[in-house]
Amino acid sequence: MSRFAIQLLSCFAILLSTSRLMGQTEDTTRRDYPEFKLLRADENYAFLRNGFTTNTFSERLKYLPLGVGNFLSVGGDFRSEFQWLRNEVWQEGNDDAALFLRVMLHSDVRLGEGFRIFSQLKSGHAIGRNGPPFFLNVDRLDLHQFFIGLTIDQSTIEIGRRELVYGSRRLISIREGTNVRQSFDGARYIWQKPNHRLDLLFYAYNPQRIGFFDNRLNTDQLLWGAYYVWNGPGESSANFDLYYLGIRHRFPRFEEGSQEEVRHSFGIRHWGSVGRLAYNNEAVLQTGSFGSGHINAWTISTELNYKLDDAAGLTPGIKAEIISGDSNPMDGNLQTFNALYPRGGYFGLLAVIGPANLVDVHPSLKFKLLSRFNLNIDWDFFWRHRTGDGIYFPSGRLNIPGSDSSERFIGHQAGLQIGTAINRHCEIEASYFYFFAGPFLNDVSDGANFSQFGTSFSYKF
Repeated sequence: MSRFAIQLLSCFAILLSTSRLMGQTEDTTRRDYPEFKLLRADENYAFLRNGFTTNTFSERLKYLPLGVGNFLSVGGDFRSEFQWLRNEVWQEGNDDAALFLRVMLHSDVRLGEGFRIFSQLKSGHAIGRNGPPFFLNVDRLDLHQFFIGLTIDQSTIEIGRRELVYGSRRLISIREGTNVRQSFDGARYIWQKPNHRLDLLFYAYNPQRIGFFDNRLNTDQLLWGAYYVWNGPGESSANFDLYYLGIRHRFPRFEEGSQEEVRHSFGIRHWGSVGRLAYNNEAVLQTGSFGSGHINAWTISTELNYKLDDAAGLTPGIKAEIISGDSNPMDGNLQTFNALYPRGGYFGLLAVIGPANLVDVHPSLKFKLLSRFNLNIDWDFFWRHRTGDGIYFPSGRLNIPGSDSSERFIGHQAGLQIGTAINRHCEIEASYFYFFAGPFLNDVSDGANFSQFGTSFSYKF
């Protein structure tokens, strides 16, 4: 039996072995109880002042009274993930196996209807990983979020360190795919009413360090802008995001070089659903300066998903995007798109290719297995947009220079993910990705096919 088949069967065996746990769910799986959010700071348990729905210990932690109208909410996240990698970054024999652990604990103090103090600690560890500790995987203990918020009528002001997510997370996200999430120091103003929201923001990126409480204010990377969302009325309607995002980065790494960049991104997103069809279209134009040169970059993307069957969740989908690359790495001007602060696993958990200098076509199929497990099968095809530019990590940092090859086709990646919620608090997932190296990678690297197998368990309260 092939190695691929053995690992694929392992995914199913690990997940199917948990089927007995399905009956051990708490009453908190009830539909009227809110789910945990990707951003824990977006949760609000003020409704529990009217009484607990389950009276479990974890629920009581969500509403600890602090006098009339005030309360403290406590929560946390734990994730363990085992990864096995073969021929990492397409280097023959560069194999690795590691266990990643992440613990995050938060508190949310709410005084009255309009004032809050949110704080969150994080600790990330990589056990068995080859090489020295790396900031994407290791941050032994630090203050990940601490901000105050004041809401008056339709306006909210937030000041401090916090996670940011906007739109479909193509440009600003928490970097969930890595073991260590990212946050920002600064402030934002939010104006909101039904179907409308406007954010004005100014933040400094919080670069991760691997020690104990060693993250501090850093102004090497600044982010500012305005983000407006208009939601059409009704479930089947069009929605629009319009935004401007500016950055100043002192030490970027492109094939063009490393000089200070000041970049302005102007974007529009059109998303929603029509019947069974869900769509998500986005276009971004970037201008600015790179040292003494000019920036002229862009991207356009589309995503379509069509649900064929409700019971089985059978949903085929297709994504496609063109992301500009640099035409001449010697002329001082830059056409490489900068995705700013995107999600970590931009093209799946095998996070070795990021959204720069790329043409990408990505079909997928989602469905439910045994009515309990969510299964996602996808296949991603990658070409370079410009042959004078290389390929980049999801962080935007140069991965492999490209000027030594005239080939466009990078390769293609097959992926399988299967997961389920044991109960409201616990989720498990297994995944397998296999990257078939194409002519470009054969020119500039060993060209070995790169594979990753992973299993994860997460618990939230």
